[in-house]
Amino acid sequence: MYLKLRWARFFTLAGWNWKLSCAQGFDFLVEWPGIDSDDNVSHSLHVRICEKTHKALIAKHNELFDVHYMYRTPHPALFGNCPRNTHWQMSWGSGGGYYSLAQYGAQMDELWERAAHD
Repeated sequence: MYLKLRWARFFTLAGWNWKLSCAQGFDFLVEWPGIDSDDNVSHSLHVRICEKTHKALIAKHNELFDVHYMYRTPHPALFGNCPRNTHWQMSWGSGGGYYSLAQYGAQMDELWERAAHD
């Protein structure tokens, strides 16, 4: 339960819109604006919290979701015990692929630490 509360605090600190998910098997519905200059479109994820490493999250994601479901909005995502242990797949622009909050830099780790203490 603590991990879910910490993620909720993280989403709030990041300024992302989130709510508890009504979809079976997911904990949150999260929407956020593009993070970098190439990404000016908002995104949405159905997030399931599970305490696993990034490598284990990738394997579990591939096991749970077929390619057609992975690329539908909101995209199914698995979040572990920190930003680098997150995984989802989505398309945007002329590409897409695997994503993790770790790709968005040190500010994610800073928000994660703040979420534990603020």
